[in-house]
Amino acid sequence: MDIINTFLTTLRNLSKQHTADTLGDRRNYLGASDIGHCPRKVVLERISPKERDLATLLRFERGHMAEEIVAKVFTAAGFTNCKRQVEIRVNSDNVPFLVHIDFVFTSKTTKVKALLEVKSGSVPTTPYGSWESQMYAQMGAMAEQYPDYTIKGAILSLDLASGEVGLFSGYQPNDTVFQNLKAKAEAIWSVYQVIQQGDDVELATEPGLLCGCCDHLLDCPRFEAQEAPDMASIVEDLQHLQAEEKALKAKIEPIKRNLLDVVQTVGPIKVHNYILNKRTQSRTSLNTGRLEAFLADLGQSISDFQEAGATSSWLDIKRCKGA
Repeated sequence: MDIINTFLTTLRNLSKQHTADTLGDRRNYLGASDIGHCPRKVVLERISPKERDLATLLRFERGHMAEEIVAKVFTAAGFTNCKRQVEIRVNSDNVPFLVHIDFVFTSKTTKVKALLEVKSGSVPTTPYGSWESQMYAQMGAMAEQYPDYTIKGAILSLDLASGEVGLFSGYQPNDTVFQNLKAKAEAIWSVYQVIQQGDDVELATEPGLLCGCCDHLLDCPRFEAQEAPDMASIVEDLQHLQAEEKALKAKIEPIKRNLLDVVQTVGPIKVHNYILNKRTQSRTSLNTGRLEAFLADLGQSISDFQEAGATSSWLDIKRCKGA
């Protein structure tokens, strides 16, 4: 039995069924999450969708799990004014534009509707632009549907691996942003309709942090040449964060050394809910000089016994000469 293949095939089927049950046929409309992404990716996922790989499917499942956890918490806490997966159609004559909101809390007495979008994965310092675009689209649609209500929005980010939780709140509808998002939706849908009719159209691209996860990256025109100036801000952000990481390490190491000196002197200590202790790990080393001499007496060398090891990959960034 090929467990991995069964795992992959079944997850694909489950993912498709979940999408059909909760979101319907995505080829027939644009969603709030689409508007924050690259237009080329949005159109191609409808024109020529590709099978999801296992890593992507597991990320989807992680997202479903996070939402289910939040739902169980709200239910157990007794929130009776909460509805899940609320669908609202944006007012537009030119494009079927639907938003699906994870959680909506309604107070009829204070005339307030509070929207909550749940995200999973590493918790960012600030919410991603695509998250905020989705939130503004949701709030704008809700404000159109319920003009007599005050609309509020928040994004809850859960890292199921580390247990970290981040809440980004205080969002309110912004009509200027919402109108721009509607205009972008109309542009994407117009191109999508033209391509469906068989016409050749150049698709707009928006390079961003999720380009590496795009199924259509290999033939993207933004990455045909070695020069990719549109990625400059992302690379600069990475360089800035790495500089901050280096500065933080310089602050962290003296603190760690100081605490280690304490436990080396007095033994394990308890600081509130933390227990500090010294851990020691020993590694054996190989005396290659003696081994080489021994093998030489046998007419052999270390290279006769060396085999190719596992390969690893990493991002290498160097500043160009003269830059």
